Amino acid sequence: MKGLRSLPLTAAVAVLLVTSALGADESPQLFPTRDVDITYDVTRAQQPKIRQRVRWLAAERLERIDGPGNATTIYDRKAHVVTLLSAASRTYRLLENAPHGPMEPEPGATIKRTGESVVARLPCVEWSWAEDVETRTVCATADGAVLRVVVDGATVMQARSVSYSPQNPKLFQVPANYAPALAPEGNVGE
Repeated sequence: MKGLRSLPLTAAVAVLLVTSALGADESPQLFPTRDVDITYDVTRAQQPKIRQRVRWLAAERLERIDGPGNATTIYDRKAHVVTLLSAASRTYRLLENAPHGPMEPEPGATIKRTGESVVARLPCVEWSWAEDVETRTVCATADGAVLRVVVDGATVMQARSVSYSPQNPKLFQVPANYAPALAPEGNVGE
């Protein structure tokens, strides 16, 4: 860094940007760095394709997934907490120490850049890693929006539309009129 002090400010910034870009190949950005609303087609083995809406409040690392049948899940990636919302019963359940999802590798996984693609009219970089006996590949934009997830060669999630826009923080909170759900063990789900 001492050598950077003698460079003009614009040259120093350019050196830092190039260095950062080179390092980006080793560790992909797999969480959006700006608010985004993505609609996915989700395919599961021997089940009909479903549509899922995923919204990110990027600064807070909050993800809201609205699936079929009024199912809503909110992931707090900072706190590792999952909140399950049931619109039908107006209840919620908190699950702490949430496991990582299919779009993110386990800590310590060896991740390789394997190509580039275009999904939902956006360019993305393909990143692959092995997990258990599966090979997973995600295609993520430079700002961390995951557009496609492939497991052992089969596409399990693919973006249909992507909209970058500010998200309402209230969407990532438990509604005031929801009550804690009883867990199967009879305990309150908090």
